[in-house]
Amino acid sequence: MKPNKYVGENVFKVDAQDKVTGKALYPDDIYFEDMLYVKVKRATHPHAILQKLDVSRAEALPGVVKVITKKDFPNLNKFGLIVKDQPVLVGIGEKMRFMGDALAIVIAKSKEIANRAVKLIKVEVKELEVISNPFRAMESDAPKIHEEGNILLTHYLNKGDIEKGFKESDVVIEKEYKTQHIDQLPLQVESGVAMYDEKNGVVTIWAATQWLHDSQADIAQSLNLPKEKIRLIQPVIGGAFGRKEDISVHIHLALAAMVTKRPVKLTYTREESMTAQSKRHPIYIKAKTGATKDGKLKAWKVEVVGDTGAYASSGPAVVHKGMYHCTGPYDVPNVKGVAYTVYTNNTYGGAMRGFGTTQLAFAYESQMNILAEELRMDPVELRLKNAYRIGSTTPNGQKLIQSVNVVKTIEEAAKLSKEKEGVLYEEKR
Repeated sequence: MKPNKYVGENVFKVDAQDKVTGKALYPDDIYFEDMLYVKVKRATHPHAILQKLDVSRAEALPGVVKVITKKDFPNLNKFGLIVKDQPVLVGIGEKMRFMGDALAIVIAKSKEIANRAVKLIKVEVKELEVISNPFRAMESDAPKIHEEGNILLTHYLNKGDIEKGFKESDVVIEKEYKTQHIDQLPLQVESGVAMYDEKNGVVTIWAATQWLHDSQADIAQSLNLPKEKIRLIQPVIGGAFGRKEDISVHIHLALAAMVTKRPVKLTYTREESMTAQSKRHPIYIKAKTGATKDGKLKAWKVEVVGDTGAYASSGPAVVHKGMYHCTGPYDVPNVKGVAYTVYTNNTYGGAMRGFGTTQLAFAYESQMNILAEELRMDPVELRLKNAYRIGSTTPNGQKLIQSVNVVKTIEEAAKLSKEKEGVLYEEKR
């Protein structure tokens, strides 16, 4: 048998040398001669109707080449990962839904001029109620953030007989949990460069993305172009963790390049990045767990409300997949759940390591600890008694037939924990 080439071996990372020596080319490192600089004017209120957008002072500033607004491209299509609900630019009479919405694109001969020009744009709005809480968004009298309503999607989960499960339980624990927005904070903020080839009508964009072909397709449909007219080149990404699945600088760069016929560059500030790009979803979880007096789980019921912010992004997948993992690595015969993905005026929620399971882990592990305390059981013993094994089924009915190492993992973690406790005890002595 050939020895394992990778597991347990010191494997050379192919891009390590370039990164360590500084040779790696990140998006913000890319420059071309005769390049112009782009800056985006963003929403002045998280929920409002745009009534007036005066760009005349910005256009008159020496060094400003062009200011693009929705009236220059009235036929742009909305974009988005799963649901196409995010506008490229907000036009007069249209709604801004969070502080990251783009109102105008300034193109100038330097970054400094572009920054000054953005501040000269005057905006008048009709303010609407700001909805920052998904439970307020779900109320019948809440203003609609999108015309279709504030509940983007509802998913259900059923396994076994939940009422029977609770009747068989000697102890029932019911608690509520809340997780917060978390910013992925990659070191390289959103940045890119674009060029337009008039001869063949191709826009070339150098910008990071985690979904190269999906981003190409989304950019193309938004601009009403065939996919082959969008060439997307991936520089060294500079960190992503899910955040760069979403469109950021791409479409604005394409528009700027097409209008000016010159190379253009757009790099977000850290503040702009944190305002305009996706976060880990805040999720509210109501969990009800039933078990016998000897610690056998019988029933688990959850209600999940995910704040997807102003736009869908990955929300429909993240929130319901989180619900599917509501019992974690523990086998429960009777499970019932409902998950609501809800629009608010917060920065939109997107992908971040774990796709909803991280938020639900906080709830289900807390439930297990509380249950162990109520039953006067060792938390490790309780977990081992209910851990997935070969043949277990998940809440959505998937039968586990291989690579089920939960028991081994818990046992090893418990062993290491006791060894650590022993070391600490000896150190204190």
